[in-house]
Amino acid sequence: MPELPEVEQAARTLGEQIVGAHFDGTIRCSWLKTIEGHAPDVLGAQLVDVMVTGWRRRAKWILLPLANQLTMAAHLRMTGRFVVCGRDEADIPQQRVAFGLRDGREVRFVDQRKFGRIRLLTPPELHQLETAHGYEPFDDALTPTVFAGLLQPTKRIIKAVLLDQTVLAGIGNIYADEALWRAQIHPQLPANQVSSAQATVLLDAIQTVLRQALTNGGSTLRDYRDSYGAKGSQQDNFMAYDRTNQPCMRCGTLIVKTVVAQRGTHFCPQCQ
Repeated sequence: MPELPEVEQAARTLGEQIVGAHFDGTIRCSWLKTIEGHAPDVLGAQLVDVMVTGWRRRAKWILLPLANQLTMAAHLRMTGRFVVCGRDEADIPQQRVAFGLRDGREVRFVDQRKFGRIRLLTPPELHQLETAHGYEPFDDALTPTVFAGLLQPTKRIIKAVLLDQTVLAGIGNIYADEALWRAQIHPQLPANQVSSAQATVLLDAIQTVLRQALTNGGSTLRDYRDSYGAKGSQQDNFMAYDRTNQPCMRCGTLIVKTVVAQRGTHFCPQCQ
């Protein structure tokens, strides 16, 4: 599933192409479950001549503020991606929804596994989405002291806490493994046993790996593409994730893969 760097890159590259454009209200939908909350024609009626005023990301959601005070929210889930192209161009394989723009283009949502979702949010619904998620990893309010305070009350293992979107927003399996490797913390260590010093190192590791991934356009292992169709390259810099039976870059011990928090998890058994 795309995580913070991939969703940020997808949102940015989509916004670069459509901020300032107007939807014309036409929607072509081949998989009705992609659109939540409204039938396609009802949603389309709310988009007639409505301008996209900006873009941003919250957790793993792409948010497009609209001039009518609504917000289009999209979750890519496993394989979703946006493509902007001319209305006369042929449909794309696995295309689920196409939103018409007044300038003759379409915003198309392609999703092989059909798990992605798009919805229109009112201001109260947007507030609910915002408050349902925890700190963003780069939030100025997320100091090492605050981060340590998030870990101390729970006996849950640290990887499960990092994956919990109500604690930290946007981190998934890849970057949890990468950050824990950098911080030399075992993924099964109970969170309340992470010392204040370790919490400081871990927060820095989280921010470092996310910053690097943002610079590299995210990670493409199989399906992920940004809204221009470009792949990410952060997978070329993995230290733990997807490196089963390869030497640890720090100590040479073979990286192992096991199941932690119901997720495939990569770590070094020697130096974590």
